[in-house]
Amino acid sequence: MQRYNFFDMKYKLICLLVTTMVLVSSCKKFLETTPLSNNTPETFYGTEKQIMSALAGVYDRISRSQTYGDQMLGRMGLDADEAFFNNGAVEGVAVYNVSASDVNIANNYNFWYDGINRANALLENLHKAAMSEENRNAVRGEALFLRAYYHFMLVLYWGDVPLMTKAVKSANETYAERTPSKKVYEQIIADMTEAETLVKTAREVGFGGRINKSAVRGILARVCLQMAGAPVNDISKYKEARDWALKVMLPDPKDGFQHTLNPSYQDVFIKYCQDKYDIGESIWEAEFQGNATDGFQETGRVGSNNGILYSGSDPNYGFSYGYLNATARLWYLFDNPTQLLSADERRDWSIAPYTTTGTPVIETPFTTAQLYERTSGKWRRELEVVSPKTNNWGPINFPLLRFSDVLLMFAEAENKVNGPTTAAIDAVNKVRRRAYGKDLPAESVRMVQVTNGGTTNYTSAPTVTFTGGGGSGAAAKAFISAGKIIRVKMLTEGSGYTSAPTITFTGGGGAGAIATALLSKRATSAYELTALETGSPEAFQQAIEDERSRELSFECLRKADLIRWGKFITNMKRIERDMTIGNSPIPTAPSNLQSRAFAFRTVSERDLLWPFSPTEMSLNQGLRPQNPGF
Repeated sequence: MQRYNFFDMKYKLICLLVTTMVLVSSCKKFLETTPLSNNTPETFYGTEKQIMSALAGVYDRISRSQTYGDQMLGRMGLDADEAFFNNGAVEGVAVYNVSASDVNIANNYNFWYDGINRANALLENLHKAAMSEENRNAVRGEALFLRAYYHFMLVLYWGDVPLMTKAVKSANETYAERTPSKKVYEQIIADMTEAETLVKTAREVGFGGRINKSAVRGILARVCLQMAGAPVNDISKYKEARDWALKVMLPDPKDGFQHTLNPSYQDVFIKYCQDKYDIGESIWEAEFQGNATDGFQETGRVGSNNGILYSGSDPNYGFSYGYLNATARLWYLFDNPTQLLSADERRDWSIAPYTTTGTPVIETPFTTAQLYERTSGKWRRELEVVSPKTNNWGPINFPLLRFSDVLLMFAEAENKVNGPTTAAIDAVNKVRRRAYGKDLPAESVRMVQVTNGGTTNYTSAPTVTFTGGGGSGAAAKAFISAGKIIRVKMLTEGSGYTSAPTITFTGGGGAGAIATALLSKRATSAYELTALETGSPEAFQQAIEDERSRELSFECLRKADLIRWGKFITNMKRIERDMTIGNSPIPTAPSNLQSRAFAFRTVSERDLLWPFSPTEMSLNQGLRPQNPGF
């Protein structure tokens, strides 16, 4: 399905309620001929079109640069032990050397509360509109959910925060006391539970950019898991988390829609990059559009922040800072860490298998020893369908809830309630079955290894041909550097190969290059968890924790996971040890990257929460005292 924004196909809609009670807009086409300056909260909410515009304004906070549009993507330390920030910064939240006045933290805080105020204003005025009760209920459900989700972001990272269930209507309303985290969580669950009865089903919505029942249920499972763990430790919520996750896994009672995993892990992220939806897998996502060349800011930096590092100007590739380098710990979680090809196909899509340089691009494969030099690989800007791709901004959507996450949450909650039951183990194995490509062609070409770059110089990339091996359909692209073939990239794996086909290179002005085809391991690999991994609740919990890292890396979930498990500081310190003295079998980082270990060395108890900015605390005395350590 081709992507479209949820109110009027690809059109931008009016975004309302930017400040306390002022209505402004950001739009591609105006939906009203009356200037917005003539509207007030008393007169604006009269039509369904105005209500939908106000709802767009509530959603808008998700995709701004202060939240998932930029700052949360690699720049706020949310990847924890899976990655390190490698742009040279020595202070700031990204490297856990943060001050109370950190601008990214302050902006993030402000934008979540702005979203809450927009939601409250909409909820308080929704009754005024002339619209069907069905649509009114759906809007109410979405606004309730978003208000709760924004509170969830706040309580996750700041702890006790003001609970705001009424719109701020005056600049004089500056005092709001911090509410105990447990009470904030209770309100979040109450709002989301009500929302679940009001919003439309996943089938009715049809795409991941708008809240649906499955999204509410899945996020409720996440909220309950977080509340069950540290620091709230309300273990009664494990059962609720299990029940909410199970509701996503079963066919919807209303229309029978059932979520399924995309059989191809890499295709999940190809779809994000190519403006396509897959509601079966991607239940909820932050939406972006365009490349900011039209003057409208509905774009994001998913690819330019967390993509494969590239600083050239090849129009077929996109500029990327490549902020995040994968830790060796993440790499070693996958099968066959010392081999070019892993049976777990997530490894070489989650973690970049090559580096990009030059114009036109040269893709140079990493060696298996270059563990610390690999950036995130999920968000590949070369796949974007919008050009040019040379600036920071692009249209790649960001996942907020995937079905695989729901399966793993169910397994964890079920294990906490009943131990490693068959249902829990099956849920994890379903995720692993997809990871090992068991529903894809077993006999295919996964990779090409260049063993000789050529005996005479290539002046251009030669054509790659596959012959023999009993199969067909394999296609690939060669890259050259200094007259040699340095990489052959698979474009199509083909099928039916019972043995490795012969690879020949024609054209390009050179000769003598030799390469070997490596076949998929899908037919021979075992994906199921072992008896050792499922033999006790403790062993199974560890298996789930590792599986979440393999499946969900670079998706802004890891820090919150580690905190609720009570393992954040321990795991972060382990990465420092890995990088500086080694931790068999994990090697040390190269000397030029060992300085990055300081980000893990400086982590302490204070990093469990972010600070309130001094500006906010001066405006709102109710925020005192400051979070510990600041």
